[in-house]
Amino acid sequence: MEPAKATEEEVLARAEELIKEMQKGNEQTAAQLLDYVHTAKENLLFQEVGKMTRQLHDALESFRRDSRIDSLAEHEIPDARQRLSYVIEMTQKSADRTLSAVEETMPMAEKISEQAGNLGQTWKKFRNRELSVEQFRELSADIETFLTDIERDSSIMKNNLNDVLMAQDFQDLTGQIIKRVITLVEEVEGNLVELIRLTGDRFAKPVEDNEADTAPEGPHVPGVGVKDVVANQDDVDDLLSSLGF
Repeated sequence: MEPAKATEEEVLARAEELIKEMQKGNEQTAAQLLDYVHTAKENLLFQEVGKMTRQLHDALESFRRDSRIDSLAEHEIPDARQRLSYVIEMTQKSADRTLSAVEETMPMAEKISEQAGNLGQTWKKFRNRELSVEQFRELSADIETFLTDIERDSSIMKNNLNDVLMAQDFQDLTGQIIKRVITLVEEVEGNLVELIRLTGDRFAKPVEDNEADTAPEGPHVPGVGVKDVVANQDDVDDLLSSLGF
């Protein structure tokens, strides 16, 4: 069989023949077998490179033509960015609303606690009959003031606590938004994983070269000069087809 059409098994068989002929001292036959093996191995390598190039080209074309990829890039990813910005805005508003309510409520709670403590001590003296008539009148006035303040402040505190509670209503909405964004990220991740799976480790070990030598000129093939590079993906497809891949 011609070297260009030889399989790996045939090349291996010829290599074994080469060893035998060399052991016998048949230099002419050994030289012919060596030339056959060398030519066949080059052709097998070329075929493998062609197959890998075709697979990679088809995979990239599949991703390029996938309308879902376009939708992700043009619509859903920007939409997800806007949604996350909205979540941040809602969270900030909720935090500000909660802090404002707490800042207004804390002084009232401290005032009530202080008034209750003072009234408690005076009330003990009253029960122990340690208050004068004038002190009892002051106690009565303090109790009346305390009850008035309690009625007013408790209403404000109730409204503030209700504001704190209402400020948390954003969590249901933002939770739904975040879940949707997570779903989108998982879908993008899946597409990237699939692309990596298709391309394999073909780009794992890039060849270092001079910048001028690595300029993006398109794929080079035997017999094609530097100026005759392919122009686009259609040219790549035509080139691979013409080479039998």
